[in-house]
Amino acid sequence: MLKLKVKCDIMKVLKVDLSLEKTSYDKLPSSYLKFIGGKGIATKLLLEYLPPKTDPFSPDNLLIFATGPLNGIALSGASRLTCHFKSPLTNGYGESQCGGYIAHAFKKAGIDILLIKGRSDSPVYLLIENGKDGEDGKGEAIIEDASNLWGRDSFETEKILLKKHGGEILTIGQAGENLVRFACINHRKGRQFGRGGAGAVMGSKNLKAIVVKGDKEVKPANPEKLKEFRKWLNDSARKTHASMTKYGTPGIMALTNEANVLPTRYWQKGSFEEVEKINAEALSKYVVKSTACFACSVACGKIVKTAEVEVEGPEYETLFALGSLCENSDLEDLIKAAELCDRYAMDTITAGNVIAYWMALGKAEFGDSKRIIKLIEKIALRREEGDLLAEGVKRVAEKLNSEKEPIHVKGLEPAGYHPAGLFGMALAYATSPRGACHMRSCAYRPNLVGAIDRFSVEGQAALVKDLEDFYAVVDSMVLCRFLCLPIIGPIYWKELSKLYEIVTGEKMEVEDLKKAGEEIVNLIREFNLREGMDGETLPKTFLKAIGEDNFRRMLEEYHSLRGWN
Repeated sequence: MLKLKVKCDIMKVLKVDLSLEKTSYDKLPSSYLKFIGGKGIATKLLLEYLPPKTDPFSPDNLLIFATGPLNGIALSGASRLTCHFKSPLTNGYGESQCGGYIAHAFKKAGIDILLIKGRSDSPVYLLIENGKDGEDGKGEAIIEDASNLWGRDSFETEKILLKKHGGEILTIGQAGENLVRFACINHRKGRQFGRGGAGAVMGSKNLKAIVVKGDKEVKPANPEKLKEFRKWLNDSARKTHASMTKYGTPGIMALTNEANVLPTRYWQKGSFEEVEKINAEALSKYVVKSTACFACSVACGKIVKTAEVEVEGPEYETLFALGSLCENSDLEDLIKAAELCDRYAMDTITAGNVIAYWMALGKAEFGDSKRIIKLIEKIALRREEGDLLAEGVKRVAEKLNSEKEPIHVKGLEPAGYHPAGLFGMALAYATSPRGACHMRSCAYRPNLVGAIDRFSVEGQAALVKDLEDFYAVVDSMVLCRFLCLPIIGPIYWKELSKLYEIVTGEKMEVEDLKKAGEEIVNLIREFNLREGMDGETLPKTFLKAIGEDNFRRMLEEYHSLRGWN
């Protein structure tokens, strides 16, 4: 087995032009290294290679998958891949991250970055294998016919390709094929590039799947130090993440409901009267085993099984979106709905939001679990009213000329934290570059646990700014959120700096990392401004709940801290 040391002066890029049916390998110049890897470098490439104002469904749109310096090594949280594109849902910056084994597979295949453009004339999949050329990292990348896979769901597609090739697989389902604007990319039947419509971009290119396999081994610069760090991290995570290991992400539902920030009945309420029917305790009765990403000690994934289906999840965000937001307390139907979303490969957060909006319009009854399942099928296949709902809440409201306010920021529907009781999240929804996202700052955590007064404007701007910079670096490393959650930790700026040196052999002090985080955030803002993406505002429903003056004050302070005034 060929062993490769992690080096900061080599970034191998596989470029695929589906229109020309051409693949090639390249190396990035060292000037890119100030952006670390992953998100930072992918954003730089997006700005440089994507023509301004490109239609998201144009062949010119890019799909960039990027690893970071931490990927390829055995470490909890270090098995994530990041994906960047122009979003068909928001017409702005699109990004998503996926766990599982796919990032590790990229490194084993000798690839740091995969850049895809163009559109195939017919359905294809991409087969990537390391191979003949040894240490230069070049291997085979073949564009294969996928006509027999088109029309199949993501689970079926993965099963067929696994039997044929092995390796690790990314695939879209019918939602991506039908250009549902919030289609996602599926991996291992339960891990997704979830938000923003990456699956629709992939579908627009007639690219059904990506198969990645290799036998290269990545070695850190300092294996002994990594061994020490790994032990410390695993020991710490066992203490700080015990609930995550036991329940997975649904464990937070009891806290959000009690704090009155669990979005319910399409953002009209902050708690769900029947929450005990869909919370972590209720779900645990269906859990048959836990799963983990490559080399991770947390094992937050939960496989659940009912008489009808077996699926990984549903996660907290799915339980909120297809549960409380729709006032749906039928857990078995909710699990079935989640499984369908995964099969068709579409984002459960937007799916739940758009269905709940449909209910708020009086087009369906709140709590009708069977109707939710039917609507998911119609959305994925773009049939009947599903053709409209496949556009997301912003476009639904525009096409219906509805007076009922659609809840979104920049076109992206919010995650499961009602900002009426989380002022930090109110600001974070507005400043997040991809729209109403909880992951760009995770500000809900320090708000919920009382590290900062969740009903006060004081300190929220500084909190959000610091966390946005931090996670810009985390997503460039690329590292899992769960190992570096605010307050909980155990990884923060100091540990990131230490880990970077252990793996690469090069120093990046905390201040250097913070500067890199700021530069990456500024790059993303440059992209959105170039594309004319909607500004930093909130739905009137949210502004009324927190007070418009309070929001303006936080936003002005945030801009001042960023130097954007």
